[in-house]
Amino acid sequence: MIALVTTESARGHDKDLGILSRALDASGVKWNIVNWDDQQVQWSDYSIAVLRSPWDYHERIAEFSAWLKVVATQTRLLNTLPIVEWNLDKRYLRELMSADIAVMETVFVESEADLSDGVFSRDVIVKPAISAGSNNTARYKNDVAGATEHARKLLNNGIAVLAQPYQSAIDEYGETGLVYLAGQFSHAFRKAPIFADKDQNHNGLYVVEEITLRIPSAAERAFGDTVVAFVKNKFGAAPLYARVDMVVNADGAPELMELELTEPSLFLHLDDESPARAALAFANAAATNER
Repeated sequence: MIALVTTESARGHDKDLGILSRALDASGVKWNIVNWDDQQVQWSDYSIAVLRSPWDYHERIAEFSAWLKVVATQTRLLNTLPIVEWNLDKRYLRELMSADIAVMETVFVESEADLSDGVFSRDVIVKPAISAGSNNTARYKNDVAGATEHARKLLNNGIAVLAQPYQSAIDEYGETGLVYLAGQFSHAFRKAPIFADKDQNHNGLYVVEEITLRIPSAAERAFGDTVVAFVKNKFGAAPLYARVDMVVNADGAPELMELELTEPSLFLHLDDESPARAALAFANAAATNER
């Protein structure tokens, strides 16, 4: 049996859960949707526990991190504990940079000493190193004081900060996300700009996004494959699911914005074949660890 792991506040918001459960039913696989913090769950009853939408983890990171370690001793956690622990903090981007993977320009602000005016003296996105759903993320257009105040508040809460220049190409082209299942490309999507000149629509859990199907360019496909190959090489196996979120730079070349390996939406509704692909990947993972 498969545990599809969520949190109470995400129920009704995670569209993938209904699609996945129907696809698993069609393939004859048993499943339950369970909250990660439900003390009554017997995790050893499940062959695998797949992180799908525990979208409050960033607000309870110490509790969530402890839970991950416990659950990984009772069942097979997917993605695996080493992958998730590495991916929880966006400073993993440093390692990708060191591997010569194109990552959008990023400044890591980890202490008061890093709060120099030069970091924020342009059009910049300020985000926490540990976050989900664009929470506590904002754009500052040459507003050094506002960006510094935002960053200092996060630092005072013990959270490192990322500062990334706003890519103007996003306003027209948007972001591109590539979804991989069991290491294989499944489908892609376009995310419309959410920090353009308009207010964000926040539903209390995440910033609501405009998502549509995208046919990725050859360069985007090749770039996504390179990023997933890096993960496979680092951890010895392909992740069960991955989402490679990228932007194009001024030269039109893809650059990594974030690599989502913990709890990404897979947007299975965009591609008719993707639910069956996801169900097969999950079923195969469960079959290798039946208890």
